[in-house]
Amino acid sequence: MRDFLIPWLPTFIVRLLVKKGAFAFLIHPQNIADVQKKFPFAKYFSAGFIEKIIYYLPPLIGSRVTGLKRLNGDQMETPIDGYIVICPLSAKQMHEDPKLAKLRILQTVKFSEKLGAKIIGLGALTASMTDGGIYLSDKVKCGVTSGHAYTTAIIVDMLEGVAKILEKDLSSLSVAVVGAAGYMGNPVSRLVAKKNPGRLFLVDRQRKKQSLEKLAKEISDPRKEVVDPRKVVVTINLSKLKEADVIIVVTNSLEVIIKSEHLKPGAVVLDDTAPRNTSMDLVIQRPDVLILDVVAQAPDVFPNFNFKFPLKHDIYTCLGEALILGAQHWQQNYAVGHFDYGLVDEVSKWGQEMGFGIAPFRSFSQLVTLDKINRIKSYYKKSNVNPQGVTLIKD
Repeated sequence: MRDFLIPWLPTFIVRLLVKKGAFAFLIHPQNIADVQKKFPFAKYFSAGFIEKIIYYLPPLIGSRVTGLKRLNGDQMETPIDGYIVICPLSAKQMHEDPKLAKLRILQTVKFSEKLGAKIIGLGALTASMTDGGIYLSDKVKCGVTSGHAYTTAIIVDMLEGVAKILEKDLSSLSVAVVGAAGYMGNPVSRLVAKKNPGRLFLVDRQRKKQSLEKLAKEISDPRKEVVDPRKVVVTINLSKLKEADVIIVVTNSLEVIIKSEHLKPGAVVLDDTAPRNTSMDLVIQRPDVLILDVVAQAPDVFPNFNFKFPLKHDIYTCLGEALILGAQHWQQNYAVGHFDYGLVDEVSKWGQEMGFGIAPFRSFSQLVTLDKINRIKSYYKKSNVNPQGVTLIKD
């Protein structure tokens, strides 16, 4: 009842009901199972009935995030709290009615402003549905961030971590980015190109082929010396993934698109999609490949929400960006609109200063074992030695 009233009450009354939160992070249910996390009684009703109910729900507080500390130069200040806020539309409903999705996301951002948030992070599909936050930028008073800067930083860090545990130089590995023409795929592709992989496959749908070709031309411009044009492959054919050692998946598709026949033995997949583009069936069918979740860690920060992560300080990377900006007293838009390499470096540096970084490798929220790593390494004909200084796996 409290959450139903918040949009209609003056701010001073809202403050009597809930404590002020300096930042917020927007999420939405991926499916009915996610609704059941917040409302356990939902399991007694049909999926169709639940979808009809959430269609009419207002924004809701998911949890209060605690443990974050503000930065003041090199010193840590008093802890600052924020909120995880739920936009109650499923992924399916957002795709079916993008106009409604934008409206509900806007309502949820304004709801977050009532809670006191000065910077709001967009999670899951809320970023892509608002053009990376551009749609919101002139409609709200708070700052908005798409999360793509810190997510890109973590993905590139994970890529380098994968190369280390495989004991291979990135220049000898073929990397594919699926969804390369998208709002997340574009910056990821650009940053991966700067790491000079052996080959770079840019993969997306037929209707985005022109955008792929433009991206390939930009990142392989000889004048910028980013990557050799001969190393860049543009394709709309998922079967080409069988030539890739590492596959980064960053689409906004609702479907499982990465299938067994797309992967070579020893392939490593970094899945940063929500809903997921990989499935547990793939893990069972192909024990010779490794599917990794893209997850960060924020020491001493407690989301207090059931994300079903194996470690208590695990966070989504887009939440990480909101946390970092909250600690920086940020109140303007960030990582919204045109991609900026500098933002990735900046937010990554701030995160490192706070002790944030990639989480130990996990697959479908299960920590990856050394045995599994050794099995994948065997396809690269290297010794099965756990590399020192790389805390990426569970022994």
